[in-house]
Amino acid sequence: MKNTINHVIYAVASVAVTSSPAFAHAGHDHNHWSSQFMHGLFYLSLAAVGAACLFAGYKAYSRKQSSSK
Repeated sequence: MKNTINHVIYAVASVAVTSSPAFAHAGHDHNHWSSQFMHGLFYLSLAAVGAACLFAGYKAYSRKQSSSK
């Protein structure tokens, strides 16, 4: 039962993040002078989160490998 609830939560979260209102909200102007800067900051933040996740995974994997020796 708990596994089914987790699948439903993940499905709802993925639909909420990838829906069209999330990508094109009111006031989303690509012609504004700060648009490129703001999009750059957004993609930089996504890259930073990805790097942090990879680093945490690497640390957990290396900790697990060193404890099994």
